[in-house]
Amino acid sequence: MANQYRNRSDGLVEQINSQDTIDSLTRSFIIYGVEGVVMTLTNSLIVCAILRFKSLREQKEFIIVGGLAFADGLNGLGFLIASVGRITLILRGDAFVLKSRWQCAISPWSIVVTFSNSLAGIALVMLSIDRLLAVSIPFRYFKFTNRYAFCIVGAAFAYVVPPVCVSYYLSYQYQTPEFPAYCLSAMGMHPAYYSYFVMFHLVTSFVSVILYIPVLITLRRVSEIIF
Repeated sequence: MANQYRNRSDGLVEQINSQDTIDSLTRSFIIYGVEGVVMTLTNSLIVCAILRFKSLREQKEFIIVGGLAFADGLNGLGFLIASVGRITLILRGDAFVLKSRWQCAISPWSIVVTFSNSLAGIALVMLSIDRLLAVSIPFRYFKFTNRYAFCIVGAAFAYVVPPVCVSYYLSYQYQTPEFPAYCLSAMGMHPAYYSYFVMFHLVTSFVSVILYIPVLITLRRVSEIIF
């Protein structure tokens, strides 16, 4: 069934939805919020502990774990902001006012999620690579300093910046109102970039798991030699 629209008294165009649809969206946004709170709080505790204690900051392993925790916490914050923002729009009666792709792209939650979701994916790969190095070249790895950890975390952050810039460049081309104001992630991205966005997260998750296979094989081989 095609979407129906109406002109509001304030001159804006609004998508018409049933109360069941509105209630369903509200429930899903609440779940987003709960997940966001859990992710933000748990990962923030890890990051704060590493920042507070010098002994932890001096260990490369904790810096890398802190980088992953920061990425996951930022992703959770995006979920939380999206939940609060979208529910607020529903309560105000503005959630279905039509916005352009560009307006969705610059909504607070879209800004955070566009960056943090990709960062969380590459951070997983970063952690897996670090574990692989630790078991593959243990003696050399032992000599690595926290500078190595800062470099690998910084590289993860730097890697996601160019694609995000491309995303905003593409979205800027779409200024015609066509999406409801609650703005799901796909609504703020060019379709081609959104396909990359989803695929990137899937690939990084898959690669991070695959990299643990040689880690486990090496650990098993070492344990057989020792015992």
